[in-house]
Amino acid sequence: MNHAPLAMKRAGFFPIIRWARPYLRDMKLLLTVTIAATVIVLICQAVIPLKVEHLLHEGEGPINEIYTLVALIVLQLIATYVSHRGGHHVATLASTALRNAIFEKMLKGKALRQDGLVRSSVVSRHTSDVDRISEALEKTIVEGAPALVRIAQSLIILTWIEPTTGIAMTIAAGAFLILRSIIGRSMLVVDRDRLDASSRVGETVDESITAAHVLAGLHLGTWQRTRFRKMTNRLAAKTELQGIKIAQLVVSANAAGLVGLTVVLINALGSDENTLAIVAASLLYIEGVVKGLEVLPAWVRAVQQGVVSTRRVDMILLGKDRIEVPHSEDAPGNLGLEVSDVTFEFESGVTLSDINVKIPTDCIVGLVTPPGTEPDALLSLLSGDENPVVGRVLFDGLDVRMPGVNPNVWYVPVESVAFNASVLEQLSAVKPDITTANSLDLLAKVGLTHLLEIDGGLHDRLGPGSSRLSRAERQRLSLAIALLAKPEALLIGSLFALNDADTALPLINLIRDAHFKTTIMCIRHPEVAASVDIIAFAHQGGISIGTHKDLLAKEPAYTQLWEQRLNFEEVDLSVLGISEENIEGLQTRLVTERYSAGDAIYRQGEAADRIYFTIAGRIEISTTNLDGSNNRVAVMGPGNHIGDLRLTTGERRAENATALDDCVLRSLSREAISAGLTGLLDRTPTERRIVTALLRDGSCNAEELKQRLSDVDAEQIDSAIALLTNDGALRVSGDQLAVVQKRSVKAGSRDLLDRLGDF
Repeated sequence: MNHAPLAMKRAGFFPIIRWARPYLRDMKLLLTVTIAATVIVLICQAVIPLKVEHLLHEGEGPINEIYTLVALIVLQLIATYVSHRGGHHVATLASTALRNAIFEKMLKGKALRQDGLVRSSVVSRHTSDVDRISEALEKTIVEGAPALVRIAQSLIILTWIEPTTGIAMTIAAGAFLILRSIIGRSMLVVDRDRLDASSRVGETVDESITAAHVLAGLHLGTWQRTRFRKMTNRLAAKTELQGIKIAQLVVSANAAGLVGLTVVLINALGSDENTLAIVAASLLYIEGVVKGLEVLPAWVRAVQQGVVSTRRVDMILLGKDRIEVPHSEDAPGNLGLEVSDVTFEFESGVTLSDINVKIPTDCIVGLVTPPGTEPDALLSLLSGDENPVVGRVLFDGLDVRMPGVNPNVWYVPVESVAFNASVLEQLSAVKPDITTANSLDLLAKVGLTHLLEIDGGLHDRLGPGSSRLSRAERQRLSLAIALLAKPEALLIGSLFALNDADTALPLINLIRDAHFKTTIMCIRHPEVAASVDIIAFAHQGGISIGTHKDLLAKEPAYTQLWEQRLNFEEVDLSVLGISEENIEGLQTRLVTERYSAGDAIYRQGEAADRIYFTIAGRIEISTTNLDGSNNRVAVMGPGNHIGDLRLTTGERRAENATALDDCVLRSLSREAISAGLTGLLDRTPTERRIVTALLRDGSCNAEELKQRLSDVDAEQIDSAIALLTNDGALRVSGDQLAVVQKRSVKAGSRDLLDRLGDF
């Protein structure tokens, strides 16, 4: 649907029709009916005054003449309804097609990244601008074009039955059209300036909402109010100018009509003949001209506002696509993902030059990037959502940006799902026929079973940006959607759950069982790195491929990276009551999490599965009342910890935690805490999960334990049980397995250990 932009200096009478032509192509029948109804209305308006003049001239006409007049009036009313209804329907369908076209282009164009357009401007082009174009289109079809025809036919017939009046009205109408052209050109500029001023007001409101904490913290409220008043004053001034131009158009139209009425009156008073019939008919045709002229100002205003809106919409429609789709003639080649001669630079300045690497298939590849870099940026390139400066990214031998290739490569970014839709609705986006039972099974696998317990369960909308979920929950929901889609390639960003060895292992097993052709996930922890099949280590020299063990031996930069990441910020773990020898081990289990202002860290009623230590930013602690309102309990700053320590079976959060600022937190899972308390930090993830499962859900036999850990291979469980039993970490009573609790802990921690024993 490409069309050239209209020239601002040449508005014309029908620019909207020309501009909207691509969106009217599928409405030929509807347009034909609408135009036919409009023609019938115009014919009736032309014939009815002649019938009136004939009846008045004859005195008493035959009854069938009266019936004919009544029939014409009824026909005009019916045709008028059909014309207006059809015009409105055409405008509605065209505006819907236009909205879809703008949205489709926005998703592919630079506007999605707000390149040259602020967020409020992008939104207004989808809403108010399309509404103006729709209104202009409807007025053109229903009022504007018929008004011009009615003026022309009325002047012709008026000149035929009363030449003097017809000539006078023609001159007056011509003068009006000249004035309209002069006023219209200046009005077009005024309308454009007024719309820009309105957009600036909306932009200021939008930024005041998103930057509320900055305005309050830096005491910029007075400055922002001054800016807003200046913008509203500018908007008021432009609106006043717009009103002046509209008034000039209305006065010009009325003046033209009054000229005709004056001429008819003078002719009637100065004539000695019985001219009642001619005067009556003349007045009816003058009324037709006047009504047509009265329609023009409102129509012209709507058209010119629509023309301005088309310019703004064209900024999206005619903009270049964000992704440059290559005209590739390559034949399918190597299976999987391949990077060919690519140069890529992270925001930190680390540059990967002339990369040539084939990503192994049918295995899980962990992506590790240098300190200070965001691996998600590289994954965005690999998924085809960025243009490489140099080189190409291929999937099965074809450029990953190609339309037929890109749908096979899915990327779960660190940014979480942010839609005001229900859980089921978001899952049905990739599988429309998914059932509630299947949804629950999938959510259980990704650790989201508790979503069933929120108000409305899986069927109610989750609020703007899925705000009813925490960021970690939104990330897991994104992963669930990708797993449900079953693409050929799955790229996974730095999800919180994958940064912790204990929470990552079940998800890694789940992803491995899905058997994707290509799987890449960001790695932030050395134990997670050891759990995947292959590591892709991006560094200044390129990308090195190998197992975690091999890279530690062969790549000094890889070894140095993990040494740097194990030097964590100071976090006081003494609140856990764990012995000094185990605290150092727990430091390696800490996970860095970042939240933006307004993000939910956890919600009241959630499972209490992590403890958080605040490194930077402030966190609001609140409780939710029965009516849904919140009461602030405290504000926690750096150096404090949040989250219940009562990690007993079924324990739920007793409070909400919300980031007031952009926050950096370090979190520790209940699995890591239980491992620290029981002296099992050096055990394998499977062994730690066995101990945690027994602590959390109580003693059981080996078969029941395998059911609890259904995602873990049965042989691994048997081997781990044997090792734990041999080392005295588990005791066997009959066929029941139980944890041997070690009381060699720091003073003051006995109560916490007792509560952990209630798991």
